[in-house]
Amino acid sequence: MTPEKTDLSAQENKKSALQQLLQFLSSMQLGLILLILLAVISVFATLQENETAISNIYHSWWYLGMMAFTALNLLLCTIRRFKPLTKLVFRPQKLTSPASLRKLPHHCELPLTQTTTEAAALAQAEAVFQRQGLQVEVNTGPAGKVLFAERGKIGYFGSLVTHFSLLVILLGAMYGSLTGFEQRSGGLAGDHFHVAEGGFRVDIKDIRMEPEEDPTVRPRVFSELEVTKDGRQLAAGTVAINQPLRFSGNSIYHTTFRYVADVLAKDLTSGREQQLKLWDVDRLQLDREGKVNLHVMQFFPNFSMRQGGVPYSKNYLPENPVLVGLLIENGIAVRNVFLRLNVPEVINTGSGEVELLMSGFEQAAVFTITRNLGRPILFSGAVLLIIGLYLCFFTFPRRYWAVFDQDGGSLIIGGRSRNRLLLAKELEQLQKDITSRGGEADV
Repeated sequence: MTPEKTDLSAQENKKSALQQLLQFLSSMQLGLILLILLAVISVFATLQENETAISNIYHSWWYLGMMAFTALNLLLCTIRRFKPLTKLVFRPQKLTSPASLRKLPHHCELPLTQTTTEAAALAQAEAVFQRQGLQVEVNTGPAGKVLFAERGKIGYFGSLVTHFSLLVILLGAMYGSLTGFEQRSGGLAGDHFHVAEGGFRVDIKDIRMEPEEDPTVRPRVFSELEVTKDGRQLAAGTVAINQPLRFSGNSIYHTTFRYVADVLAKDLTSGREQQLKLWDVDRLQLDREGKVNLHVMQFFPNFSMRQGGVPYSKNYLPENPVLVGLLIENGIAVRNVFLRLNVPEVINTGSGEVELLMSGFEQAAVFTITRNLGRPILFSGAVLLIIGLYLCFFTFPRRYWAVFDQDGGSLIIGGRSRNRLLLAKELEQLQKDITSRGGEADV
C-alpha cells in the first residue's frame, strides 16, 4: 500500500508543477512584459535602416521566437479566461436574499404599505425594468421570488475579444514575416527587372512626371507597370506615391525618382565612343588602368551655387540641368566636374584626353516590392481589437436584483457594474420610476 501512496503523491506533485507552469505561461504579467519588450524592440527597429531592420530584427529567429512566445501566452490566457467568462455571462447568480442585497455598495429600499403583496411589488418593479430596456426574469429561491434584470452583457466579452485580437495580430505578423520579402529596384521607361523571391518580372512601360504649381515642391511621378510570370500577366496599373500596385499578396510601392543623364564618353586619342546612362553614385572609369575615375554625385535639374561653392537646385524644373561629379585620381579627390547640357567637358587622364558630353536626361523610378501574406490577418486582428476595446471601454454590463422583504416591509433593489457612476444614476432612476408609478401609498 505504501508504494501506491508514494506513486499517487508523486503524480499529484507532477500535476501541480504542470499547473504552476501553465499558470505562469498564461499570466497577464508575463503577457504585458512580452508586449512591452516587442514594442520597445519595434521602436528601436524603426530607427534603423529599413533593410537592416528587416534582416537583423524582424526576420531574426529571436524576434520571431519572442512573437511566438507572446502568442502562446495570449492563447493560454484566452483559454484560461474562456470558461469563467462564459459562466459569468450565461450562468449568472440570479437568486439572492434581502441581507445580501443590503451588503451591495449600490442598493436602495422602497417602503411598502401593509396591503402591498410580494407579487404586486415585484410586478411593478418588473414593468419599470422592462420599460428601461432591461432583460427581466423572475426566479423563486429560499428567500422567495427574486427579480433578476440585466443589460449590456456583451460587454463582458471585451477583454476576451481584445486578447484574441492581439493573438490574431501576432500570428499575422509572424506569417507575413516568414512568407514575405522586400526588394528595391527600378529603372527607365522600357526597362524591366526580375523579383526572384516572387518569381515574376516587372516591365516599366512608361514614366511621366507632373510638376506641382509650386516648382519647389517635389513633382508627382506616375509609372505604368506590367507584372508577368512565365509570359502570363499577373497585374498591370499605375504606381505613384500612396498608390501602390497590389496583386496576390504582393505590393509595388513608388519609393523615389531619379534623373538619369545620357552621357557620351569619347577618347580623343583613339576616337572610341561610348554612350552611357549615369545614375547618382555611379562610377565612370576614364583610363585603362582605372586610376582616373569620375564618381557621379548628383543631378541638379535647375543648377545654381550657394555662397561657399555648394551646388543646389532652385526647383524641380529642368531649366538648367547639370550633372555634378567628383574626379578621383589614384584614390585622391582632385576637383568637381560639372557636365552641362550639350557642353563638352575635356578631362586629361595622363595617358590621353577624354571628352564627356551630356546630351540629354530621362526620368527613372525606384520601387519597393514587398510581399506580406499576413496583411488580411493583420487587418482582421485590427478590426477585432477595435471591437474589443469598444466593448471594454464603452459597453458596461449592469445587473439588478429586486426582492420583497416581508420582515422590513420593503422592496430592496441592488445592482452591480464596473461603471459605478452609471450604475448609481440608473438605480436612482429606477427608484424614481417605481415610486412615481405606484406612489408611496402602494410602494
